[in-house]
Amino acid sequence: MLLIALIAGLGTAHILARTATYGAKTTYDSVYFLYTALNFLAGEGWRDLSDTPLVVWPPLFPLLLAAGGWVGIEPVETGRFINATSFGLTILAAGCWLRSNLRSQWLALAATATIAASLPLSRFASSIKTDYLFVLLTLLALIQLAAFLYRGGRTPLLWATVFTALAAVTRYPGVVLIGTGVLMLLGRRTPSLAIRLKHAVAFGAGASLPLSGVLMYNWTVSGTLTGGRSGAGQSLSDGLNQVADVLQAWVVPPNVPDGFGYLLWTAAGLVVAAGVVVVVSGRGLGLGGTDGGGRDRPASPFLGLEPAIPFGGFAVAYLGFMVAVVPFTVYQDINSRYLLPVYVPLLLAAVFLLDRFLSIEVTGRIATARYGLA
Repeated sequence: MLLIALIAGLGTAHILARTATYGAKTTYDSVYFLYTALNFLAGEGWRDLSDTPLVVWPPLFPLLLAAGGWVGIEPVETGRFINATSFGLTILAAGCWLRSNLRSQWLALAATATIAASLPLSRFASSIKTDYLFVLLTLLALIQLAAFLYRGGRTPLLWATVFTALAAVTRYPGVVLIGTGVLMLLGRRTPSLAIRLKHAVAFGAGASLPLSGVLMYNWTVSGTLTGGRSGAGQSLSDGLNQVADVLQAWVVPPNVPDGFGYLLWTAAGLVVAAGVVVVVSGRGLGLGGTDGGGRDRPASPFLGLEPAIPFGGFAVAYLGFMVAVVPFTVYQDINSRYLLPVYVPLLLAAVFLLDRFLSIEVTGRIATARYGLA
């Protein structure tokens, strides 16, 4: 645990050092966030650079920028510290989850270090944007959702609801996180359908409440739910190709031939598929047994893969959402920034499957996983 905390601290220090001389990077979006925060602090209301209500983006991030001004910190410095801290906390949360759920602690440390050294993650953590706060809140929500899927209890469900609600008012694609949680809760094995519905409704309603208030405000002041939007109108195949290019760029060096990249992804897909088949066919997975404390554990509808299910499910749903929505709402292609929220979930799900594959014993049993942040 100490090494994981050290890696997370180094990640935060790296971003702070990287932005110490010239400050955090600002973009077109950043200017709107900063001006909205400054106008709010000046008592001029929730108005952006163009002197209109900020509705194109949800309010949490600019509100946090303004909160720094209440204690004498400029919004631009507040944004720098928010993203540096979010980067460190993302590493810490992912590392704690890996340590608690993987049998191989060396694999957990290696995966944590991979997240800390990731170029896509550190690059966007150096900019004043909503992306990294959204990455952190999404990861925390998925971790708590995974904990609830396995052991139940009010606390994991409550925290999953809170983190999901905050993510949805950080970036509008947080609706994907709400939908993912509802579907996972409906699919969880419980004594009755009524209990599953109760949990799903409680989560969905609680997570949607803040966003509903934001959308109502947007409609009141602008006549739109998320501002006026129009896209390039690209085809579905264009969107799929853009997603494939981004995912390839994350794992394949930039100077290798395209054919090698697609070959690598094909090989990785075959390995994952084979690993899943071997893992779920192992005795003791999804067939009852005992948990880490020796207590009886009921059969699992997710074949013992509860920790990985929310991460993989969210990644698939989010990628589908990007392909279906981005071409009709923005003029940009689907780039690395848009897909950043699935980077850590995909990595955690892949490492979990790898650990389970490597943990198969001679008897065919799989090591029992421990769940939660600690």
